[in-house]
Amino acid sequence: MPDIELERRGAVAIVAINRPAKRNALNGAAWCELGNIFRTLRSDREIRAVILAGRGGAFCAGDEIGAFAAVRDDPPARQAYWDGIMACYAAISSLQVPVIAAVSGPCVGGGCTLALRADFRVADATACFGVPPAKLGLVYPAESTQLLAATAGVTMARHMLYTGELIDAQAARSCGLVSDVVEGDVVEAALRLAEPIIANAPLSIRAAKLACDAFLHGRLAAVAAEVAALSDTADRSEDYREGARAFAQKRKPVFTGR
Repeated sequence: MPDIELERRGAVAIVAINRPAKRNALNGAAWCELGNIFRTLRSDREIRAVILAGRGGAFCAGDEIGAFAAVRDDPPARQAYWDGIMACYAAISSLQVPVIAAVSGPCVGGGCTLALRADFRVADATACFGVPPAKLGLVYPAESTQLLAATAGVTMARHMLYTGELIDAQAARSCGLVSDVVEGDVVEAALRLAEPIIANAPLSIRAAKLACDAFLHGRLAAVAAEVAALSDTADRSEDYREGARAFAQKRKPVFTGR
């Protein structure tokens, strides 16, 4: 069985980490495989949303400690390992369609960082979140810390980083780390969340995602020209004409992204 599974449900791709024996912790090869799948999805014009999940009752327990320990004392190998992790994060962040993390069970360390790279996080009651570098003598990356603080608030980010303690699904919802705590299958809940998103105009969603992501990183001015260019393209798009026709005809529009 592959470590990373890819399934398509119409316009939604479901990417699932499948290493249940390791609580879906990732080794070097699995980090690279996950990043490669997201880079492949970037060029798929039929995909309008992606769900990231884990199999076997866990989202992702982070980096496989033993795998990193094996290269820790070899500087070139350690750097290559770290580069693979960062490239995976970047591949998720750079996707031009919304990503929804469907969280069940542990979402810890690098797993929490994966979830933070998503646009939305939905969880079930078993979900727990943590960033334990302080318990391992490590340092959480600055960009990941920024995302955690921007999403969960500075006070909760400090608590999670300073103590290394886990927070449960309800605490994660209260601080804004997750948008909803659901009953039943969390992937199905993520699919329901995706439904109104994929029904809307892809160019509009792409521009909104670009601006929201830039705001999180304090780079809104840097992408203003790109957002304006997308606005100009949307003004001339067939989707805009379809939206106007649908409004006049009092029906739901059918957008194609063109």
